[in-house]
Amino acid sequence: MEQGATVNIGMRFGGFKFFRFGFIDVNNCDDESLGVQLSVDIKEGSPEDPPVDDGKKKLFVKVTALFICDTSKEVLANIECVSLFGLDGVPNDLDEQGQMKYPDRLLTTLVSLAISTTRGAILAKGAGSFLERLPLPIVDPKEFVEKMKLQEGTGAAG
Repeated sequence: MEQGATVNIGMRFGGFKFFRFGFIDVNNCDDESLGVQLSVDIKEGSPEDPPVDDGKKKLFVKVTALFICDTSKEVLANIECVSLFGLDGVPNDLDEQGQMKYPDRLLTTLVSLAISTTRGAILAKGAGSFLERLPLPIVDPKEFVEKMKLQEGTGAAG
C-alpha cells in the first residue's frame, strides 16, 4: 500500500470475554498505594475461530491488567480480557515475513476500544470490591501500538 493512500475500513465489535478475573481482598494496601500495569496483545483470527462474517478479517485484542500494591509488591488482581473485531476492506499488505500489516491508526483505534471496554467491564464485574474504586487509567493507545511495532513478531506491548 502506498504511503498516504486513503483506505476505507469497516469495523465491527464482535464480542468480549474475560479469560481471567481473579483478585484477593485488600486489607493491607490503601488506595494510594494501588497501581495498575496494563499490557496489550493483538492477534489475527485463525480459520478455526468462529466466523464474524464471511470474507472479513478478525483481530483479537487482549488486555491484561495487573493491580499491584506498590508497598508490598503483591499482585492483588490479575485480569485478562479479549475483544474481537471484524474488519472489512483491509488491504492485503504483507510484511517481509508474510504477516498482514494493519494501518497504525486502525490498530490504535482497536486498542483504545478494547481498553475502554475492559475498563467498564472491570468496574461492573468488580462492583463491591476495591476494583470499583480503581478504574483503569486513561492511557494513550498509540504507545501500545508503537511498542508492538518495536517488538515485531511478539505482538505484545505493555
